[in-house]
Amino acid sequence: MLAGPPVAAQQGHVRGAGAEVRHTVLADGVHQFTTLRDSYVRQLNSVAIVNERDVLVFDTDTRPSTARIVLAEIRKLTDRPVRWVVNSHWHPDHWSGNEVYADAFPGLEIVSTELTRQFMRNVSSGWPAQLKEELKGREAAWAKELESGTRPDGSPLTPQARKDDEEDLADYRSLVDELSKVRRTFPNTTFGDALTLQGGAREIRLLSVTGDAEGTAVLYLPKEKILLTGDAVSYPIPYVTPPPTRQAAALRGLARLDVDLIVPGHGPAFRDRKFLELEAELLESVSRDVRAALQSGMRSLPDVQAAVTAEGLRPRFTGGDPELDERYRDRVRALVKLAVREARDGQDLR
Repeated sequence: MLAGPPVAAQQGHVRGAGAEVRHTVLADGVHQFTTLRDSYVRQLNSVAIVNERDVLVFDTDTRPSTARIVLAEIRKLTDRPVRWVVNSHWHPDHWSGNEVYADAFPGLEIVSTELTRQFMRNVSSGWPAQLKEELKGREAAWAKELESGTRPDGSPLTPQARKDDEEDLADYRSLVDELSKVRRTFPNTTFGDALTLQGGAREIRLLSVTGDAEGTAVLYLPKEKILLTGDAVSYPIPYVTPPPTRQAAALRGLARLDVDLIVPGHGPAFRDRKFLELEAELLESVSRDVRAALQSGMRSLPDVQAAVTAEGLRPRFTGGDPELDERYRDRVRALVKLAVREARDGQDLR
């Protein structure tokens, strides 16, 4: 598997409110806070940039309770106020903690692309009902497990498996409860293609790219040569949503920046471009093979998904880990559907 350890000395783990957060120093004044698991996603990154007079926070986590943990750690580092919060994109794991920072710092600027703010307003009101429906499905699946004595994959429901699944369901219930009470706090500063902020002597560049959402904001520190990507890059299995070739082109563009350190939306920071380039290669490979399958006469989505598997790249993402293998294959099937839609001008196959 193409991965590396955290790029700097780990500063320790912080536990609280059901979350475990890892703090890593990336450079002078640049701190990565990784939530290892929050019942919604794994290895989620929030980054604090401590400037001469203020602080910028990039992404604010899935849960306000986790954002409070991160903010408490920031306050151990400095008494300087958080002046800016940057939301990379509209997915809930990247901005559900906005209210924590807005309450703590009157006058806070919450920054995103204009497109991201529009998506937030268009989509977020439906999340509470959506999460409750998801919870109902999980509770029904759990009841079926108890009745059958087997897990969804057919393996036996051992005492340890039962304990694990009970804890997972309890965690998800707490997530649904917490997110149903979030006070959605939207960006009050937006930009189009690019925006430059000045944190004293530190130049902070924001760029709009296509990540796993259109209008994703990435953050580039030219002096430190650090790039924060949001979910334009995610480890170990990439997230994908928009037309794949546009996301691939954005990644190739980011690869041309003068960068020594890349912090993905999820996962460890990297000291080279290899994983970014691998993600671009996956998107390009699937898009190319989907076009070839369509041009050969395939006319059903299952046929195209059976033909386009990107299996040659799988070991470089998963290293043979069975759980990651399953996630990779699921993600490739979803990617194929997106590539079909792009190749057919928005039209799905039957």
